[in-house]
Amino acid sequence: MSQIDNISRLSLLSGEARLPALATLAVAFAVMVTTWDKRRKTRSHLAKLPPHLHKDIGIDVQTARIEATKPFWQA
Repeated sequence: MSQIDNISRLSLLSGEARLPALATLAVAFAVMVTTWDKRRKTRSHLAKLPPHLHKDIGIDVQTARIEATKPFWQA
């Protein structure tokens, strides 16, 4: 889901057609930081996952290693 989608959904929830420009930037920044934090945590947990559990989540050990070494800003 893109940041734009999240912002437009927030506008619908607030009942306003548009958020002020600064609020839109703040929401976009918060979404980006939250996404980065989620990636960092997920990749950290993936790096610590025992090899025998990789099959349970549907990936092989090498794919898990590649994903776990990506920087948090990379999708």
